[in-house]
Amino acid sequence: MGARLAAGLLLAVWLTGGLLLTLLPPSPPPALVEHNFIPFRTIGIYLANLDSGYWVGQSVGNLLLLLLVGVLGPVVFPWLDRWLRVLVAALVLSAGIELAQLWVPDRSADVDDVLLNVVGALIGYAILRIVRLGSGRVTPSSNATDPRPPPRASTSHR
Repeated sequence: MGARLAAGLLLAVWLTGGLLLTLLPPSPPPALVEHNFIPFRTIGIYLANLDSGYWVGQSVGNLLLLLLVGVLGPVVFPWLDRWLRVLVAALVLSAGIELAQLWVPDRSADVDDVLLNVVGALIGYAILRIVRLGSGRVTPSSNATDPRPPPRASTSHR
């Protein structure tokens, strides 16, 4: 099995699991289900409750949900190998999940979930870039911001 296929399968399983966790009604239903459209309101709750395993779990779960979009997405889809493309893909996926949660019983849509999901995907992309730099692997985007033209091949004949 090729690395790209294995990465694709792992990403598909990860995202399917994430969708099941976020779009199926929870069991048991939470005591508090409230939509939030005000940025940083829920993140403030997370930060004010760092001693609570529940709230820490919620924040870490939101960061991890799309982490592999950043790590494996560019491996599976080479056109995704730019941080801005990872950001847009994560934004679209996360916003879609949150919009769907508006109609799922005992689920809530939260703009802060979108923010944390996108940050998680960007952290994943940073991990991918660090691993690639450490391995010395040149990636399509590694010279994307280099204004210098590529070196010319020698045309002299001896």
